Amino acid sequence: MFEVADTQGELINTSVSNLLTSLRDAVILTVAIIFLIIARVRTTLLAAISIPFTFLLTFAGMKLIHYELNIVTMTAIILAVGLLVDDAIVVIENIDRHAAPGDKSLFQASVDGTKEIFLADFAGTITTLTVLVPIMFVGGYSQKILRPLTVVLSLALLASFVVSVTVIPLLAPKLMKPGRQANRIETVLQRLCEFWITPLQQFFIRSFRLASSKWGLIILPILIGLLLISLRQMPLAGRDLMPAMDTGIVKIEFETWPNSTIEQTGMVVENMERFIKHVPGFVRMATIVGAEPNVISFGADRTSQEGLITVHFQNRFERAESIWEIEAGLRETFRDMPGLKRFNVYDYGATPLSSIAAPIDVMISGPDPRILDQLADEVSTRLYQVRGLTSISRSWDWSKQEIAIDLDETKLARYGISPKDVSETVMTATTGKIASQFSIAGEDGYGIRLRFDQDTMNTVADLAVLQIPGTAGPVPLKEIAHIRPVWRQSKITRQNLLPVVNLLGYRARTAITHLQDQVSDVLSDMKLPGGYTLSQEGEIRQMTESFGYLGGAMALALIFLYFSLVITFKSYLHPVIIMSAIPLAFIGVPWGMLLLERHLCLPAAMGMILLSGIVVNNSILLVDFIETARANGADIHTAIEEAIRRRTRPILMTALSTIAGMLPIAAEMAVGLERLSPLAVVAIAGLMVSTFLTLAYVPVLYLVTDRIKVKLNPCVKIGKEAL
Repeated sequence: MFEVADTQGELINTSVSNLLTSLRDAVILTVAIIFLIIARVRTTLLAAISIPFTFLLTFAGMKLIHYELNIVTMTAIILAVGLLVDDAIVVIENIDRHAAPGDKSLFQASVDGTKEIFLADFAGTITTLTVLVPIMFVGGYSQKILRPLTVVLSLALLASFVVSVTVIPLLAPKLMKPGRQANRIETVLQRLCEFWITPLQQFFIRSFRLASSKWGLIILPILIGLLLISLRQMPLAGRDLMPAMDTGIVKIEFETWPNSTIEQTGMVVENMERFIKHVPGFVRMATIVGAEPNVISFGADRTSQEGLITVHFQNRFERAESIWEIEAGLRETFRDMPGLKRFNVYDYGATPLSSIAAPIDVMISGPDPRILDQLADEVSTRLYQVRGLTSISRSWDWSKQEIAIDLDETKLARYGISPKDVSETVMTATTGKIASQFSIAGEDGYGIRLRFDQDTMNTVADLAVLQIPGTAGPVPLKEIAHIRPVWRQSKITRQNLLPVVNLLGYRARTAITHLQDQVSDVLSDMKLPGGYTLSQEGEIRQMTESFGYLGGAMALALIFLYFSLVITFKSYLHPVIIMSAIPLAFIGVPWGMLLLERHLCLPAAMGMILLSGIVVNNSILLVDFIETARANGADIHTAIEEAIRRRTRPILMTALSTIAGMLPIAAEMAVGLERLSPLAVVAIAGLMVSTFLTLAYVPVLYLVTDRIKVKLNPCVKIGKEAL
């Protein structure tokens, strides 16, 4: 019988189970929002049918490219729920508009409605895909984390478009009954919808009329002012590479005092384990002390006084305290525990990359270890001034006591003893010497180690009288050597062939930029001797690099987006009008992050890029309707007001359904969603603001640019009037 001491299987199973529940909730919320706004059972059912068809195509695509279901891909599927129904809603609403007068059959209304909206629907899908594609090839850590998310999201969006222009038109004649008498529930919901949607339509129309008058000159400065004020709040939210995650797993890295025996270290570990077992929610733990002899281990080599305890607790839905509250309690207990020299308590995943030792890592390098030790003391003292650090430790210090044996070469020559003879005898007496091998078939075997009786070699005095064989007979060690205690480094670390010492700082949930700003301040006036350097090797370095990659991807996405819209609308001006709504989305982002205590991180940056595609999609619906109405002979004011009246409902419906689909992610309703919840928070906060501003701002900008175009080229107006 055996028991697994350390495994992530339980975490994975819990995460997948929670994610499936969150997916179910996202679908229910999205369909409920559609039903509340459409207020018709059959039409809602038609929109809901698109979800399983889209998932089927998405899973088929994932199978073809060998993608599996995990926390990231499952989150992408949940995230896509709200976006999936956008295409279906737009097509259904347009089919319903064609069928409402009753002069067409449902089949013809489906054909005409789909054909009319096809371009706008396709353009909306392409624009969202356009902003996602550069992220797939951004490179570095960002690509490793975000590529599976963007690939699955892109597959879902493509599948959604295909279903909206194929399955929806085919099923619409069978499910939609425009002339059917509404039942009692539908009647109540229709009245409720008219109660708030109609006033909203009138509000946006009046806003457009006001903006098209002389008062419209103040709208743009107001919006720019709101954007600048909002962006100034962004530093308050702080930045991280990845957000913290309550996995239920705690790591305790510790060190007992140098020269502690294995037995003494074992007693300290037993005391630590005894307390850990009484923490509420404890499940299991695994303890590693020291390292395997004669085995080279890169990155995890430990002395016999160092160890690591991995503790598993119940998932966060089954315990009262968060993982960070548990960590704080453990630190409080271990602080007064005898025998512990240092310890660091942090959550599993505290650093996104295994190559990062700690969130804050200040490395000092130089030729002399003693000077490094002095500099490390000074840096450590300064780091204790940083608020938000839970513990500070050093990679090594000058605290290990050794016995130095200084041989007298003159006496060695007199007694006919070589340094090698002394070395072999001392080693045999203390640590032992492998004299033979115990062979086992099919294995390497075991070394047979010979050493003196441990009871006879316990003190420096015992070592002093150790008999060293010579040509004239054995000689006591003290006769040929000077024996003295000395202090040495507890560990030797190098980088680029130079001795280095690292100062490591751990945190709970404080943003890395908030910590790094303080670290830079406290170290800004520190004087270093010539030949010594100080560098930041922690999370800030990877974060700066990753955000640089994402910034380039964002710029590339906007360029791709512009030219895709140029091709779609056959105009260089209309894409500018459509894309001008993107900055409006960022007005709400900082406030949402501050309100829900989220940091700007890679998922949040991904959310801003995704938000750009969604906002552009809403703008396309408005501009496309205005262009179609004007092509049919309507004047510009009538076309714009009709676009606002007709597109308010579908734009609100797509925005609210997208928000509803993202709510389980924003609310972190599954273990693992903490990693990507900033994405949903950014998208929801941006959508809540941009949806209203888009309906008011884009029509005004369209009118203004049209007036400017007419003034610059009067023939355009004459040509239209002639038509």
